[in-house]
Amino acid sequence: MTKQLKLSALLVALLASTAFAEDLYDTTATKGLADRPGYTADQPTNNISRNNYGECWRTTYFDKATQGAVECGDATAAVVEQPRYTTETSREEFSIPAAVLFGFDKSTLRPQASEHLRPYVEKAADVNITKVTVIGHTDSIGSDKYNDALSLRRANTVRSFLVNNGIPESKVYAEGRGKREARMTAQCEQQVAKLGRVSAAKKRQALIACIEPDRRVNIVFEGVVEKERRVRVEGGK
Repeated sequence: MTKQLKLSALLVALLASTAFAEDLYDTTATKGLADRPGYTADQPTNNISRNNYGECWRTTYFDKATQGAVECGDATAAVVEQPRYTTETSREEFSIPAAVLFGFDKSTLRPQASEHLRPYVEKAADVNITKVTVIGHTDSIGSDKYNDALSLRRANTVRSFLVNNGIPESKVYAEGRGKREARMTAQCEQQVAKLGRVSAAKKRQALIACIEPDRRVNIVFEGVVEKERRVRVEGGK
C-alpha cells in the first residue's frame, strides 16, 4: 500500500513537472511571435530574445526561406519600386503651308489664317513651353535678299499673332531663312521642262504651283517636361 502511494505521488509529481515545462516553453516561447516566427521570445514582453551580443535566438522552427525578422539579419528588407522624377528638354516642330496663311508673295494673313494658328496659340500658352521660334521659308524664285526679307516678314506676322493672342512677347522669336532650305526646286524644274512647247507664263505658273511646299512657316516649341522613372528601393525608403 505504501509503495502504491509513493508510486502515485511520484506520478503526480512527474505530470506536474511536465506541465510546468510545457508552460515554460509554450508555443510562443519556442516558435516565436506570430509576426516573427522562428525566434524565441521573452515571456513578459513578447519581444525577440537576444544574447549579450544583440543576436536573436532561433528555434528549430526557423525557416529562412519563408520567415525571419529583418532586425535579426535573417530576412531581406522589402524591395519596392518608387517613382523618381527628372526634367528633360523637349522640342517639337510643326510646319504650316504658307498658302493657308498668306497670298503668293504676300506677308499679310489671310482672313481664315487665324483658325489654322489658334492651336499653336494654345500650345504656346503651356507653362512648360519656354521658347517659341517662328521660322519663315520661301521658294527659290527671286533673289536671296528678297526672299530673306519676305520670309522674315511672314515670320514676324505669325509672331505678332501669337503675342496679340496672349503669348508673352519675350517667349516668341522670329527668323527668316528665305530659300536656303527650299527642297523642290530641282524636281519641279525637271517637271516643267517636260511640258514641252508652252508659253513662259504657263511654265512659270506650273513652277510656282510645283514648289508650293517650299513656301511654309515652321513653329518650333522648346520647353521642359517632367519624366517619371521607377526605381527599386530597399525598405521602401
